[in-house]
Amino acid sequence: MTTVVHTYKDIVGFFEQACTAHLGVSSFAEGAIDYLDANSQNIKYPFVFLRPLVSPGITANTRALTFELYSLDVPKLSNESPLDVKSRMELIQYDVMSYMNYGPVNDTNWMTGTMANLTPVNEAFNDRVYGWVSQVTITESGLFNYCFYPQL
Repeated sequence: MTTVVHTYKDIVGFFEQACTAHLGVSSFAEGAIDYLDANSQNIKYPFVFLRPLVSPGITANTRALTFELYSLDVPKLSNESPLDVKSRMELIQYDVMSYMNYGPVNDTNWMTGTMANLTPVNEAFNDRVYGWVSQVTITESGLFNYCFYPQL
């Protein structure tokens, strides 16, 4: 069991590492849903986006953070099938979660990532984007006790 509490910034950084290491991902971002709109951002596709959601916090000495994980792309050619795009983006969802659970960021088994409610995204924001959004929960267990309380 680890004794290090990873900050929110650390966890977002682990998702960013997973996306940077992935050959099929061109950009990553985190934030409010407004940042997904290509008109307000300079997005390079394929794009992975992490949106924080209401999280349960700490229950039974286990911390949980919940996110929506988007994997999105625009067809490369005018005749590229949205089905092909959605197929690639679904695999990216699984790849990112595999990296989080079994990759180099989890070499001490400090966390568990689960994914649920995979939902297709079609024509989001009128920019011909296709892909998937899922609900992801990251948990850390056994980290909160008085031994690690910062004090003078």
